[in-house]
Amino acid sequence: MAPVRTQAERRASSERRVLEAAAAVIAEHGTTGVSFAEIARVAGCSHGLPSYLFGSKAEMLLALLKSAVIRYRDEMVPAAMRGSGGLEAVLGLLRAFLESLHDPLPYTRAIYVMIGEGPGGPPELRAALRTHHEAARGLLRDALMQGIEQGEIRPDLDVDAHAAALFGTLRGIGTQLLLDPDAMDVKAVTSEVLESTRRALAVEPSLPSATAT
Repeated sequence: MAPVRTQAERRASSERRVLEAAAAVIAEHGTTGVSFAEIARVAGCSHGLPSYLFGSKAEMLLALLKSAVIRYRDEMVPAAMRGSGGLEAVLGLLRAFLESLHDPLPYTRAIYVMIGEGPGGPPELRAALRTHHEAARGLLRDALMQGIEQGEIRPDLDVDAHAAALFGTLRGIGTQLLLDPDAMDVKAVTSEVLESTRRALAVEPSLPSATAT
């Protein structure tokens, strides 16, 4: 006999179901024209459930963004940084992000749609996207600082500027691919980004002393 789920568990399951449907719809049609009725149709639930769970479309978009960020934080980031630190942690984060674009999930596509529509979207969503971007840059910045402290990354690096540049590179590649999936070879681009980043960040090996015999 299957265990009886609590009310909180049933609600969480319903929220996941509706958000997954919302991500699929937004990934294809954007946020402007999407309706709770369409999301309910895709989710296979009553038309009133999305409104009951989230109240408004703006609140649902915020919940979708939060869910995507939690997935990234709890699944992708630990896997990328497992057993590594410093320079390898930076490269692991870049690799994990780029590999997620090989066959992007609806959640990933939906987030890019929301980013593209962000400047004209609800103020709450713009604020949430800013917070998300600040956290992503902060993650890269922390890994860069750790690499400097460990002597693996050159100490003259402008950490804030480089974190922003790396994050901008990732977002730019992601946008190109989601607009045109055939625009580039993702594996080749991933290899190039990782190698060029390694060359740009790594401390150069010391040269032998000229007086050595």
